[in-house]
Amino acid sequence: MGVVSILTHSFTDGYNREFGRVFGGGLERYILDLCSVIRGLGHIPEVHQLSYFEAFQTRTEQIDVFGYAYDMNDVPEAFDRMAAAARGPVIYASCLWQPITYKPGSLGICHGINWDRPGLPLETKQQVAEHIQLALDGLVRIVSVDSHFQTFCRAACTYTDPKQVVLIPNAVDTSYFTPAPPTRTLEQEREDEWLAAWKSDLASHEENVGAVISGMQVVKGKDRANGDGADSGKHQGDSNREGSFEKQAVDAHVSSARPLRIIYPRRISMERGIIPMMLATDKLLGAFPDLEIEFAGELIEGSTVGRAFRYWHRTHPHADRINQRTYDFRDIREAYHQADIAVIPTVFSEGTSYACLEAMSCGLPVIASNVGGLNDLIQDGFNGLLVPPGEQELTAALVRLVQDRAERERLGIYAREAALSYDLSRWRSRWSTVLETFLAETGLKEGIRG
Repeated sequence: MGVVSILTHSFTDGYNREFGRVFGGGLERYILDLCSVIRGLGHIPEVHQLSYFEAFQTRTEQIDVFGYAYDMNDVPEAFDRMAAAARGPVIYASCLWQPITYKPGSLGICHGINWDRPGLPLETKQQVAEHIQLALDGLVRIVSVDSHFQTFCRAACTYTDPKQVVLIPNAVDTSYFTPAPPTRTLEQEREDEWLAAWKSDLASHEENVGAVISGMQVVKGKDRANGDGADSGKHQGDSNREGSFEKQAVDAHVSSARPLRIIYPRRISMERGIIPMMLATDKLLGAFPDLEIEFAGELIEGSTVGRAFRYWHRTHPHADRINQRTYDFRDIREAYHQADIAVIPTVFSEGTSYACLEAMSCGLPVIASNVGGLNDLIQDGFNGLLVPPGEQELTAALVRLVQDRAERERLGIYAREAALSYDLSRWRSRWSTVLETFLAETGLKEGIRG
């Protein structure tokens, strides 16, 4: 048994000074799952991360976490300090695009290309290729979460071992993120209520049925006619009552039916497409009065984007139909179960999105930007919709699904089927194989359990 150190820029919440809480992003969830695999192999994981505030030390999820204050203009220096303090073999779990001096014999992870942002100078992108070459030269192996980094390395860098870059896509627990359990429709419930009312009405008159029939047998023609008239009036009254009940059911349907819900299960940040999503929200809520939208992701209080979002929400004319909530990893499933459409409108910097996989696994139709690893997950028109990043195409795709229930259901069915091939059990198995080889090479073979 030995210690394995993971070096990264974020794990617990160093953005909001909540150092004891794991931040709700894809990178952080990945590290949490990776620590579980390391622990399953008989070793002890620890995490070293950057801190936007002071240095800290904490323990969460049975993991020791060390935070390092740093200069934002000199990230490699902070990684040097983390590597010096790390115990045992080292895994670099982010920032491979920085000119890091890697500890010999270490493993790296690329969580998605982030140098695809619009407007980034060409010279900067050329520098990134040089820095990735440093990673290829300095690390024994790099695990990529999507196919795009692997292609980038083949196109922009050189390396001799084709197995040095290992593709292990992100994964989802398909046994936990399942479609919402079926519920009875409002129409079915109203039909049951009508039938119960009819049976109750019938029962209340059963004791008089015999007397009514007897009276009908002895009355004369005129009386019978009068009786028929009275009876006709009675039936007319029943008909009116029945019609009134049906009207009440329709009225109840109008007033009680659950609004259609769109979920944006992403961090509220520029790269995750918060601006085009806010613009699309403006148009959608104005056009569809029975629609609501939930922003179900982390928000960094005090940031420029965070302040802008808070002001937009507070002053929005349809603020009552906009919800914002930060969910724990384990609670987000309930948000998916309450939603009808999921939106992943990434502008840049995307790997194999956890949120996209979770929504797909829950059987939701997904509208995603054709950015990064999202192209690995969504086949446009088959198991979701792919659009170029931006507000106009995003809005058009949302309108399409809001208006077409059959299309939503069809896409959701195939989304669930596609998610099954990304099940977490496969991810764990592939990472176990990589780690067993890596740890054996670094002298930690003892203690590994099969």
